[in-house]
Amino acid sequence: MLFIVFPGVFQSWDRQTIDRLFVIREQIHPSPYDSTIVHIDIDNSSIKKLSYYFPRRLHADLFDVTRRMEFSALLYDIIFAQRLNTIDDTLLLDAVKKYGSGYFPVAFELKDIQSSAKMEPEEAKYLDSTAWSLSAVDTSSFYHSGGTLLTWPSLSNLSRGVGFISVSTDADGVFRRVPLVIRYKNKFYPSMVFRMACDLLKVQPDNIIIDGGNSITLRNSTVRDGSKKDIVIPIDDQGNMVINWIGQWERMKHISFITLLDAAQDQDEVEAFAEQYRGSIAFVGDVSTGISDVGPIPFEQSFPLVGLHANTLNTILTENFLRQIHLKYFVTIVVMLALLMIFFSYRLSSVVYTASSLLLLILYLVAGCALFIYGNTIVSLIFPSLSIVLSTGTVLTYRYITEEKEKEQLRARFESYFPPAVVKQMLENPDSLMTKPRIQEITIMFSDIKSFTNHSSRMTPEEISGSLSEYFEAMTAIVFKYEGTVDKFIGDGLMVFYGAPETQEDHALRCVQAAIEMQKKCREIRKKWESEGRFPLQIRIGINTGKVIVGDLGSERRKEYTVIGSDVNLAQRLESNAPVGGILISESTFRSLQGTIAAQPREPILVKGLDAPIAVHEILID
Repeated sequence: MLFIVFPGVFQSWDRQTIDRLFVIREQIHPSPYDSTIVHIDIDNSSIKKLSYYFPRRLHADLFDVTRRMEFSALLYDIIFAQRLNTIDDTLLLDAVKKYGSGYFPVAFELKDIQSSAKMEPEEAKYLDSTAWSLSAVDTSSFYHSGGTLLTWPSLSNLSRGVGFISVSTDADGVFRRVPLVIRYKNKFYPSMVFRMACDLLKVQPDNIIIDGGNSITLRNSTVRDGSKKDIVIPIDDQGNMVINWIGQWERMKHISFITLLDAAQDQDEVEAFAEQYRGSIAFVGDVSTGISDVGPIPFEQSFPLVGLHANTLNTILTENFLRQIHLKYFVTIVVMLALLMIFFSYRLSSVVYTASSLLLLILYLVAGCALFIYGNTIVSLIFPSLSIVLSTGTVLTYRYITEEKEKEQLRARFESYFPPAVVKQMLENPDSLMTKPRIQEITIMFSDIKSFTNHSSRMTPEEISGSLSEYFEAMTAIVFKYEGTVDKFIGDGLMVFYGAPETQEDHALRCVQAAIEMQKKCREIRKKWESEGRFPLQIRIGINTGKVIVGDLGSERRKEYTVIGSDVNLAQRLESNAPVGGILISESTFRSLQGTIAAQPREPILVKGLDAPIAVHEILID
């Protein structure tokens, strides 16, 4: 949703991420550089010696000396829009004619729709004569030519070729792409660099095929080794090729304009330069301090834009094209990531889910970087990465909220049965306690209110509920004081055990101490109730120690943490035989007390389910 609502923001982040990859790539896997491409810089030293507005005859001198040095082509990033001086202009025309491989620029205002601006007849005639008729499909989104600034026609006619040098930045103001052709009426007009690249590769316009949004194919191109091949240049919907920048300004070869003019006076130096630069393709541009023809690229904030054209040519000649991953493959990747995230969220715990998501994020980023650095493939890094991060955060937040709700529900449920310390431990690590049923020795207590059924028949439901609530609240508090577990409330009866779920070595002692305190508390409640006109509260308590099955028991739909076994039944039988207001314990419980609490033997009793009478003891209560 964020990418739909704010597409420009995320596209900008994606592009800036790719910019960082350019820098990283040049440190570990530099891009190829066609060393025949050089810059002839009108730099500060040239300006200081020649002045800023030096005469055109010096450009004529440059054509002459580079011809003698056997440069193969000279591309000017300077527009000579009109005549200035007859003598100097004539010298320049003669030099360009002799050279035969000079290229000059025109500037177009790049429009998304056909411009209605009228041109001068001479301009329109010239553009018509230099435009190309190309085999093209789906080029409706290509740029159209708008306002123009042309090289003066006499000079253009003597050049090897003329093309536009207009480029536009991405939304964030960075130069990353360059249009190779634009629409001009019902024809196409090539960029200066593209026109020259076609000349170098010996490709005629009728061998150029445009598939809008996909590629420009140069059929039967003649490459350096003399072989022929089709060169496929990836382009976007507007006809832009992504420039595969090779590095900072200093990465390419540079010669000062004034250095070449000075060398022209010495034939030995001319021959030395010829040895070094024979066959070179030179880009001539003003790079002196203070020029406006600079802009940001992935490597620099103020990059002379003549270097943009040189990098464009280098990308084409080295066939080192950057390709945006095809939409169908990218969608496949996104779907796979989404399925993995869904699988993680359903199958893994929060900690493992977070670690798996982080690993998935790292693997995707590493794969995306590797594809760019070693495979010249641009993959969106921000969209999937943020999707993983945001979805992980959303799932964890959702889990936290739902788990907290569940914990509160469990806490409310458990606090009725377990002491607070045990509840806390169970909520923090439920698997450590609420496990599969197991056999464990514990002490079980049953208590029951004497004649409650008879008393309740004379009470209203509200009185019954109020009395039981007050009674059970007091008894439960005592049970929890000694860290026991309330198994269940059986009408007016209470079932309690000690020694589980938290193991207690002294579970019998705890249970008996709790029973003594419960009887004492009941005496206090009885006095209070009698003063209020309620029934006289008295309870019986039976206690037994033995091995039982403890754990989650029940059906798949409803389970309960409880205890079962014959020793549980015995504790209940002891409660039935206990004296009113007293506590009856079994022989096993008596032995577990080891004399820590006073007890006296009682007559053995016969209980249901046992053939022989059992020994019992009564706890003495002060």
